[in-house]
Amino acid sequence: MIKTLIVDDEQHCIDSLIRLVKKYATNLKIIATCTTVEDALEKTKTLQPDLVFLDIEIHNKTGFDYLEALGNYNFNVIFTTAFNNHALKAFKYSVADYLLKPMDKEDFIEAMQRFEKRIQPSNSEDEIKNILYNLQKEDKQKTLRIPTSNGFEILAIKDIIHCKADTSYTFIYTKTEKILVSKPIKHFEELLTDANFFRIHNSHLINIDHVKKYTKGKGGYVTMSNQETIDVSVRRKEAFLKLFN
Repeated sequence: MIKTLIVDDEQHCIDSLIRLVKKYATNLKIIATCTTVEDALEKTKTLQPDLVFLDIEIHNKTGFDYLEALGNYNFNVIFTTAFNNHALKAFKYSVADYLLKPMDKEDFIEAMQRFEKRIQPSNSEDEIKNILYNLQKEDKQKTLRIPTSNGFEILAIKDIIHCKADTSYTFIYTKTEKILVSKPIKHFEELLTDANFFRIHNSHLINIDHVKKYTKGKGGYVTMSNQETIDVSVRRKEAFLKLFN
């Protein structure tokens, strides 16, 4: 049996992967699941897995943080990721395998077939560095893949006006709709900062291209292209105004 570890900060993703393993990969034995990098490091050293299904974003850390902390490791990695297709070009320049969320059985079965052809672990430290390099050199992403309750939706980033935090969820406002996503606003801040988005408030991430007006005040507020007004926090006011200098 192939000792398998699952590292993901979303329980429903873990549950989905467990179901796929039980149905389509009976040669895998799930020895543990982890929702934090710290727990994953501890269980990896103790249990010595042969295969790790590894989420890219794990709370405020990443799967790459986990691999870098381990240093040398002797297991295969299959990344599980919600990155949009543009960013996934980074993986195509390496031999690392990945599964795109939400996972479907066809992609899972193909990933397992590729895995079974390997004799030795193929995910080296140099390979991980190669992935990171390619991710960093990607041009600004043009689309964002948003998971929904019954699948996913592809949004043009230019159409996103702003994102609003709602505890561990985020509302995404576009020109035509309002979408609730089970990801914290920090997730979208990390994805969209390089696409001309700015966190003007703990609860709001805005698309600078959709700012129509700024009104002075203690922090002031902006009027967006959909006519919504959003407060600018006092401590972020200076950095926000510098964007327009």
